[in-house]
Amino acid sequence: MREMTSPDDPSQSQPAEDLSPSSEPDFFRELGVRTFINAAGTYTLLSASLMLPEVVAAMSYAAKHFVDIEELQAAAAERIAELLGCEAAMVTSGAAAALTIGTAACLTGEDPVYVRQIPDLTGLKSEVIIQKSHRFLYDHAIRNCGVKFVEIETGADLENAISRNTAMMLFFNDNEPKGKIKAPEFVALGKKYGIPTFSDAAADVPPTENLSKYLRMGFDLVTFSGGKGMRGPQNAGLRLLRMIPHLKRYTA
Repeated sequence: MREMTSPDDPSQSQPAEDLSPSSEPDFFRELGVRTFINAAGTYTLLSASLMLPEVVAAMSYAAKHFVDIEELQAAAAERIAELLGCEAAMVTSGAAAALTIGTAACLTGEDPVYVRQIPDLTGLKSEVIIQKSHRFLYDHAIRNCGVKFVEIETGADLENAISRNTAMMLFFNDNEPKGKIKAPEFVALGKKYGIPTFSDAAADVPPTENLSKYLRMGFDLVTFSGGKGMRGPQNAGLRLLRMIPHLKRYTA
């Protein structure tokens, strides 16, 4: 925007008001919110990333039409699963919502009574195993379901922690270097004991190959943020999964 210099004090300048018909409202300025150049990364609290023009165009198109949301969810899930070569997918309101929904699936299976019951876990499994070094800011999205974390450090710890109350095993992909159990071993232990494994890979795109990498590795559920490297809406996410029997209800 142009700047106007005061003839009385050249050191003082103010932005000139742009009154041209094509000018857009500056909503952030009206609210007194500053914008900045993001040199930190796709952090949620820093607005993650900026949406691509084609994303904005798609949202503008969708805003002009009414549709059945369940039909749209099912169609989008089918299309995403087809593109990624996975068995099932779901668009969620952020990666955190995918964590909540995925955990709920592992707790309740296909029983609608249990679905309505959570976070009351009476009669349900109630524990999620996680490496101590994998605790992170958004793991409350899992605890929202009423579960408690069982923290472990080694493979032996994990095997000793498994009980009839174990509903799921959570792996925070960004912290893999900090943990003693790497992804392949974690997946193998889940398969050994028949416990669903969930990888939070929210910030792991790009590269796009990662969208299918972790399911191929053997994880049962994986989540990605739609508002980080994919440059979709900040409040969007993906939850991808293998069609193990008690997760079928949560495929769309």
